[in-house]
Amino acid sequence: MISFYKPTPKVTGTALSFYLNKSDNAFFSELLKQASWDASTRRANFLSNKKVEGKNVNIKFSQAEIASFIDAMERNVEFTGYHGSNQVVKFSFGPYTPKTKDEQGNWVEGTVQKGYSFRVTRESKEDSTNKAGFLIGLDYGEALLLKEHLKYLLQQSFEIADTRLEEKFKNNYKQQNTPQQQDSQPIEVEEDDLW
Repeated sequence: MISFYKPTPKVTGTALSFYLNKSDNAFFSELLKQASWDASTRRANFLSNKKVEGKNVNIKFSQAEIASFIDAMERNVEFTGYHGSNQVVKFSFGPYTPKTKDEQGNWVEGTVQKGYSFRVTRESKEDSTNKAGFLIGLDYGEALLLKEHLKYLLQQSFEIADTRLEEKFKNNYKQQNTPQQQDSQPIEVEEDDLW
């Protein structure tokens, strides 16, 4: 598992984790909103929001989607996706170029990339007003850590899939090559049938 924590004194931060659930060989990403900020220690709490509705989202990804995150970082492009099972989840991962003010004080598209951003929106299929948004930025070093970890998780996933396939082949081979029990009735053959 790899995790990134981005707390703010305004309690607007986000925590992000990517991991591989080895029991079902599935990739997940979890995002948590910041729950609190202790100004005296300059520390934040995210864990309190792990089970609070609207303060967290857990997304299941395929191998191809994990590869698309890696591709987005290697080619410096945006990767977007949509999942719609029991909830609607939209996400985008790509270069982050903050807006800047022009000479007149208007916000305009920036020209200097600062790293990458991961944006997720989640809403209930039954109640479209039940929405939550998550946003986290990763600097270049963090993005490199994420890319390498996702490659590592893909490698582990391949090994799990290969091991399971080998076990399946072994079990099928054993079943096909196990001698079948013979009927207890002897087969009678007449000698005339031999020639």
